[in-house]
Amino acid sequence: RQGVGRIALQRGPIVYCLEAADNGANLEQVVIPRDSELTSAFESDCLGGVTVITGPARRISPAQWSGGLYQPAPVDRVEAFTFTAIPYYAWANREPGDMRVWVREG
Repeated sequence: RQGVGRIALQRGPIVYCLEAADNGANLEQVVIPRDSELTSAFESDCLGGVTVITGPARRISPAQWSGGLYQPAPVDRVEAFTFTAIPYYAWANREPGDMRVWVREG
């Protein structure tokens, strides 16, 4: 049940993850559209040389509740960006931060 509506990225036998170093904080807010065109490329300057996956994504930031009762529902903020996924084995080698293998699909 916890994996419903989530995807993991894999290229060949390698599982990929999103890391805060490339994609910013709050990775739980990242949504990768089902019909995204993903690309892979070898990045020689990333972690000594790894193949990364990139593609379009959205970050859905929940609207802040002001604490007042009986008010119109706030609208979530949606920001489009290009995500970068690195091989799972390579994460936690740059700076401390969030990491996600299972990402929301939508």
